[in-house]
Amino acid sequence: MKFAVIERKIGWHKDFDSSHFLALPYESKCLRIHGHTYNVDVEVWGELNENGMIFDFNHLSNLVRSLDHRILVSGEWIVEKNAGRIIIEKNGKRIELPESEVVVLDKPNVTAEYIAEWFAERIAEKAGDNVRKIRVKIWEDPRSYAEVTLGR
Repeated sequence: MKFAVIERKIGWHKDFDSSHFLALPYESKCLRIHGHTYNVDVEVWGELNENGMIFDFNHLSNLVRSLDHRILVSGEWIVEKNAGRIIIEKNGKRIELPESEVVVLDKPNVTAEYIAEWFAERIAEKAGDNVRKIRVKIWEDPRSYAEVTLGR
């Protein structure tokens, strides 16, 4: 019996360190600025492109590099951008940081769920027409993760 390719998928795993805090309507330790060593698992399904790839792993490495050792904030929390600095106001905090130390997520909060979605959307921006499905899993710790799947 002859075998045939019925599906192609790449997988990728990496960790990065970032800090964040959450906006919540109840008391929680997560309202305070804290950090995680996040782990990200990526799976991308599709056909080979003209280079013999489904998706270039270098794009994933660059994406993680952009998050590593940065503070992640919601764009909705920014009250001012001026001269390379960002001012964030949320949860009774007013924080001024160099723009180079901040990654602004176009999400209303900075939960693992939204980080996974943001990461998947950045992959989708670089994906060719050959990509059909993207799955991202963000681990905040060894017990807790959020996962999102994008498809077309």
